[in-house]
Amino acid sequence: MTYKLSNHTFFVDRTVFTNIFPELKENQLRVYLLMCRVAGAKPNGECFMGINTIAKEVNLSEYHTRKAIEWLCNNYFIQKLKRSYQSNLYRILVTPDYDNVNKKYYSNESIFRNRFDMKDSLNGYVELPVEVMSGSILRDKTLWSDRKIRIFGQLYLFHWIDEFGGVDPDAIRIVNSSIYISDLLSYTLGCSKNDIERSVKWFIKQGYASEVETVYRINNNSFYKEQQFVGDATKINILPTDKVIKVIRMDCVPSLKLQNAIDRTGGKIAL
Repeated sequence: MTYKLSNHTFFVDRTVFTNIFPELKENQLRVYLLMCRVAGAKPNGECFMGINTIAKEVNLSEYHTRKAIEWLCNNYFIQKLKRSYQSNLYRILVTPDYDNVNKKYYSNESIFRNRFDMKDSLNGYVELPVEVMSGSILRDKTLWSDRKIRIFGQLYLFHWIDEFGGVDPDAIRIVNSSIYISDLLSYTLGCSKNDIERSVKWFIKQGYASEVETVYRINNNSFYKEQQFVGDATKINILPTDKVIKVIRMDCVPSLKLQNAIDRTGGKIAL
């Protein structure tokens, strides 16, 4: 298969791609994702964007853009920074804690938004290529529903080229031409397996993902002798003891993830 490498990624808290925040939807969701994309992977999480620029990027009126930003600030997803020379400066915060009973949000602004601190505080993240969260994904609510965006984010959350050659097959994989979806993934998203399957098939049809036959081989250097991904079935010689598993692979791959895979296998991985 062909795939695109991305040298630029950005963080999105994994909770954004779940059903934890019932009000983080539509305009709020799209403005927030755009701000995350602009902030990139910078430790300070700062995003400098004018209202007009944001409105054009997400195809909203300036009024609805301001309302979305106001909601994100009031509920501790972002923070407006006051600097005399920058009136449209915001900081992306670690997503708040949410009290589902009282419908209240509690700030996590004290947690640093970086790989180490987010993992250490159990606030995991999805690292997305900048290229995928642009264009119609943020602008077209008809083509890209909130559900599709969340499923798309979950696929990247479980997308580990170095470990699985694509999306973790325990979460989602192809079995006898059917798509297997775990109970956990369905529960996390708050939607049916049929909805997830339809969206995944649409991603494949639109060129955002592909079905790939991958080879898993026993790791003789491991105490547990587990099987691990070694390459694509079309690129390596398959041994009798190998296991071939068809996985979903996103078509835009962060170069850092691919480099990790190359390093782990001593340069022997074949995609």
